Amino acid sequence: MRVTYIFHSCYVVECEGFSMIFDFYKDTKQTDGSMWVNDYLLNKKEDLYVFCSHSHPDHYNNEILRWKERKKNVHFIFSNEVAESTGEKLADVVYLDKCSIFEDENLMVKAFGSTDIGGSFLIKVGEKYIFHAGDLNNWHWSEEVPSAEALIYENNYLCELELMAEEVEHLFLAMFPVDPRLGKNYMKGAEQFVSRIQTNYFLPMHFSEQYESANAFADIAKTHNCKYLTLSHQGQSFKI
Repeated sequence: MRVTYIFHSCYVVECEGFSMIFDFYKDTKQTDGSMWVNDYLLNKKEDLYVFCSHSHPDHYNNEILRWKERKKNVHFIFSNEVAESTGEKLADVVYLDKCSIFEDENLMVKAFGSTDIGGSFLIKVGEKYIFHAGDLNNWHWSEEVPSAEALIYENNYLCELELMAEEVEHLFLAMFPVDPRLGKNYMKGAEQFVSRIQTNYFLPMHFSEQYESANAFADIAKTHNCKYLTLSHQGQSFKI
């Protein structure tokens, strides 16, 4: 399995026989100057599963709907919030509400909740579980809002986390927000996540260009027997 960081909350996971891309916002270049998604990924022969957790413009670019014109074996799996936001349901898109499931010969997907809009995705590939959080996080904003309000935000997150923990005890890979805008406790949600659900590999999202801040989570992850995959640039790939 190979996983590649594209930008913001967008990752590509390449498995044997198919690939998955999550929350495409904008493309990035390969070392030879060609584009990672448009020149490489969309030209692969294998099936491609395109996930979108919600309609925020830094997670959803409707350019993805035109990929079907170039590649016939594309499968779209969106949070139902995308249909609600755009006002239409497209026939070639699978829309998932919280706790609903999609399954085919390659994978099983179960939608979970978010502490923003939309949802998150738990994917089973073979015997491995992969999680893309979308905007699920402990958005406590504790340095900006009253403590009682911050506690409500945190409790909402912990309820979503507990619901997922009842479904799966162990993840092979988690892609999860580590957003420095939250202030000094910006890694709190990620730490709560890996302390509640055993995770082999962890990749950060939603950190803009603040690689150093995102990578600071490596030491915390290690204390929970989780390997943090250190990022330094867009288009960076890991074989796991």
